[in-house]
Amino acid sequence: MGKKAYERGYELPLPFGLNVGTIFNRQGLVLDDFEMAIADPNSPEADLTYRDLSGILDFGPSEGRINTLNIRGDAFILPFLAVGGYYGRVWGEQSISFSVVGSDYFKSTTDIKGQYYGLSLLGLIPLGPVVLSADYSWSWTTNKNLDKPVLVKVSGLRLIRRILTNKENRYFAVWAGVQFQNLDNRSSGNIRLDEALGISEEDKMRLEDHWEMYTNNEVPNGRGEYWSDLTLAQRLAQQAAYDLVKGVADDNVFYKFNKRLEYDYSMLLGLNYQHNAKWQFRSEYGFLKTKQQLMIMATYRFGL
Repeated sequence: MGKKAYERGYELPLPFGLNVGTIFNRQGLVLDDFEMAIADPNSPEADLTYRDLSGILDFGPSEGRINTLNIRGDAFILPFLAVGGYYGRVWGEQSISFSVVGSDYFKSTTDIKGQYYGLSLLGLIPLGPVVLSADYSWSWTTNKNLDKPVLVKVSGLRLIRRILTNKENRYFAVWAGVQFQNLDNRSSGNIRLDEALGISEEDKMRLEDHWEMYTNNEVPNGRGEYWSDLTLAQRLAQQAAYDLVKGVADDNVFYKFNKRLEYDYSMLLGLNYQHNAKWQFRSEYGFLKTKQQLMIMATYRFGL
């Protein structure tokens, strides 16, 4: 198929590539569907009965700021299809705001350090003066706070236009496109929610002051209810939620919540410079409201 493509006048890249790149990513996060269960510490998941804590523990605006450094390899197995794999390190921070039983929003910031690995597919379709590029990748991120890797799926479409120079194999390329990113993260635990969310001692003191006012009927909760209005079961549930956030809950308290991206889609603008058949340098900017991403990559291509 490669020979036929050459005979028709297509210029194909060298089949193998090694890439080194960095990505900066800033985007809004949404934490919701927080649920809690109280059971024996050794209870199986199927035996747990979770209770929705909306109005007791609520999350507000949150965001993640991530930097990565990665290496990847790829190979064109067909003239129009490449497969690849990659590994990288990730670091940054995550800011989360939350409210407990009607308190003002607290904001916590936790450091993120970890690694990720993944697989990718790339397809190219020539359409007259432009090329349509379609890609799909799966990556798994791990760090010390995760009991299992977090799966992130990314897909993108780009329309690419080459700008030739008077040097053989030297050209610029510009493109515009769209990217979809899906974060599959259901967080769960048994205790130490304060450590997972990075809740500071100062936050705990503020929360303790609010809790004292609330239980003394001086302020209502997020639903407009006073402590004296609650049933015994409601008081026990709110006490358990308060202890969970404070980090003093017994090990018979289980919790789980969802974490997803505020915006799954983003627009893309990119620029590529190919110095010769072996060396390329690429940058791409992604954006949509609170979502921003900048990628810079150097590529070395070769054949056998």
